[in-house]
Amino acid sequence: MMKNILSLKFTESKLFFYSILFANLVFLCFTKFYPSMDGAAHLYNSNLLGQILQGNDAISDFYTISTIPIPNWISHFILGIFILLLPAWMAEKILIILYVAGMALSFRYLIKQLNSDAPFLSILIFPFIYSFLFHLGFYNFSISFVFLFLTLGYYLKNMDSFNFRKYILLFLLLTLTYFSNVLIFGLLGLILGLFILQSTYHYYKNTTDHNYALKHVGNRLLLLFLTSLPALIFLFLFFEKVTFFPSEQALSNKELFKWIFDARPFIVYDYGADEIITQHYFYIIIILIIIPFIKEGMKIKDIAFKKADVLLIPTLISLLLYFSVPNGSSAGMMSDRYCLISYLFALAWICSRTTKNNLNRFLVLVVVSLHLTLFYQHQNRVIKNLDKNAISIYNSSKYLNDNSIVLPINFTGNWLEPHFSNYLGADKPLIILENYEASIGWFPLKWNTEDFPNILLGDKTSMNGIYWKSNPGSSKTLQIDNILIYGNTTTINNEEWKELKDLLSTDFKLIHKSDDGFVMLYERL
Repeated sequence: MMKNILSLKFTESKLFFYSILFANLVFLCFTKFYPSMDGAAHLYNSNLLGQILQGNDAISDFYTISTIPIPNWISHFILGIFILLLPAWMAEKILIILYVAGMALSFRYLIKQLNSDAPFLSILIFPFIYSFLFHLGFYNFSISFVFLFLTLGYYLKNMDSFNFRKYILLFLLLTLTYFSNVLIFGLLGLILGLFILQSTYHYYKNTTDHNYALKHVGNRLLLLFLTSLPALIFLFLFFEKVTFFPSEQALSNKELFKWIFDARPFIVYDYGADEIITQHYFYIIIILIIIPFIKEGMKIKDIAFKKADVLLIPTLISLLLYFSVPNGSSAGMMSDRYCLISYLFALAWICSRTTKNNLNRFLVLVVVSLHLTLFYQHQNRVIKNLDKNAISIYNSSKYLNDNSIVLPINFTGNWLEPHFSNYLGADKPLIILENYEASIGWFPLKWNTEDFPNILLGDKTSMNGIYWKSNPGSSKTLQIDNILIYGNTTTINNEEWKELKDLLSTDFKLIHKSDDGFVMLYERL
């Protein structure tokens, strides 16, 4: 055993992989919530979906479920199911555990199909699980990679033995990918088509019967199209009905190159502190790319074309889009998305191309060490504090009546906490007048604009920079029941908030203040 440890062969064992996975899952249990910028909104809207489906008419007056086949359904569906049975924090915990385990296992499954000798390198996926976008709460986008890897692995494993039952399962996987993220769905279809072309070329490159080869590839592409057809129809309806609000905001090429060298997908809270660790990922990936060329004599022409090399095409396409598509286009943050996608496709190619040797085993240990260090750093420095704030808001809901109309006011100044007020409605049916998901067109829930009432604070529809959803043209007028102030609550003593403070002193009463002063909750007299 000592000999194996000295030779680093233990890094190839399933036990090592599953031990690291277990350690990741244990880390997730150190906090009640796993706070993110959008995570609270996902919990809140998942609860609202359940309330509407259970017939809560008070909620239905304010919200309605989109009839468009929206791609961003997966996380809301999973959270909605578990929120019916469990507290919201536990539902979120299950979702994140399923995501983390699903990402690790599906990537390992794919690598095993691409190269049966290389699954030990699949442990390199762990840093990618906790990407910047995941910590922003882009749950659907993150989960879509689980379906991407799982679908690719399943197709490669059964490529030569498909039957009706297997095509049904393929159809389900493709459809689930669509309901996770439309961009990843499109890339998945592209890669499957490329694998069909590659396998056909491999089998028939020496044949003289070109008609048979064309018929073979045509049949496979047709079956792929038919299994994708429902999702393709959904895709057409989605783009036909939903309006995006793109901007021309773009990063310079210098900044984009820096992102790649710094491994931007892993940098979350503090760019300067994180990049000291994350830059090592880039250099390790470069080393892993170079190793096969060195092993095969540095002659590119002598390196055999393998199945995994298909992944170079989507990698290059993603990089091209990364440098050409403005960051603000479509749903926004496109540079972040394409950067992560490029890294993931490159990683899958590298893991499938690399063979076993002590250098690779050593690099695996380095990556695992860097990952656990960065993970602990994020947990200890940021997530624990965010969790404390989330709990303060979440616990305040017990002072509110069901279906109350709540106006949140954010005094945190923290870019991660603009939607933290939504933790208030994670388990309780409330109308919180800050709900970004309902204001855009690509989430399951939207404002019920036709029947939305006129919401007033006293006799006002806005106040000194404070705005909320209202409908002045409605014949139905309702008053705000509660005001939630969170963050540095002493800010209310500033001169600019005098109008709000005077209103609170005359028309409201303080019903709860958290021990740390982070939350103040008022009720209308």
